[in-house]
Amino acid sequence: MYVNHSLQHVGCKMGCTFYATGSMGFKSNLSTGEIIEQLVHASRLSPIRNVVFMGMGEPLNNYNALVEAIRVMTTFPFQLSPKKITVSTVGIIHAINKLHGDLQNINLAVSLHAPVQDIRCQIMPAARAFPLEKLMNALAEYQKKSQQKIFIEYIMLDGVNDEEQHAYQLGRLLDTFEVVRMRFKFVFRVNYNFGP
Repeated sequence: MYVNHSLQHVGCKMGCTFYATGSMGFKSNLSTGEIIEQLVHASRLSPIRNVVFMGMGEPLNNYNALVEAIRVMTTFPFQLSPKKITVSTVGIIHAINKLHGDLQNINLAVSLHAPVQDIRCQIMPAARAFPLEKLMNALAEYQKKSQQKIFIEYIMLDGVNDEEQHAYQLGRLLDTFEVVRMRFKFVFRVNYNFGP
């Protein structure tokens, strides 16, 4: 059974325009215990084999609780393999720079969603604080240290980031990662507009 730990927060401060939670605003972070409690409830239904931190809120904005929760998950009684745990982020650079030192062998997924900074900022306002060039440098360094694949998430939005030029731009952006295997984790097309 997969557990998607979408609740690391109550609400979200990232403001992504294509998720309903992006308009909720941020209320609070969950504690380590509250995150683990979700795993306890889920494990009563079925054995847990994989955990993905994504969905409501940005996991790396609740860094300390995230790290402690994953450490608990990889010990008794859960004993999950770190390789079965994925953390998805919009690209919090300073946290990515610390992550491998604190948690080895977990999977890192990055919500890229656009091959250029201006489109990323349009659909993901939080991206303004994390320039694409610096993010890609941080990912290259993470991969060099961890020797692990990095998953790239890209939601195709009709008329926004799904044109042929975007495909070429994305190819050029990812081509700089000669030793990094990139994989689209989620690829789907939705009708989208920026209006209220």
